Amino acid sequence: MPKRITLDAATARNLFLERACAYYNELNRILETAPLGKGFDQAEAFAVAQGRELIRQSLETTFQQQIDRIEKKTKRDSVRRVRRKKDISATKRNNG
Repeated sequence: MPKRITLDAATARNLFLERACAYYNELNRILETAPLGKGFDQAEAFAVAQGRELIRQSLETTFQQQIDRIEKKTKRDSVRRVRRKKDISATKRNNG
């Protein structure tokens, strides 16, 4: 299983922007260097393949951030419940 990397929101946003800029720059390079009459076909082929990958990466990053937030909140809530149970048990022993 691959190691999971957690990114904060600003880092994830910057990573997405870097990927989007690289995508945009490559699309322009293709259009500028394509032989006459081939630019649209080559740009479309690139856009379909790499656009899908850009979307996949952004969804993966966004979903992982959401999962990390939920896991963090769940863990925090679990710790609170355990502490509350310990406090209740200690109170019952001291009063009982």
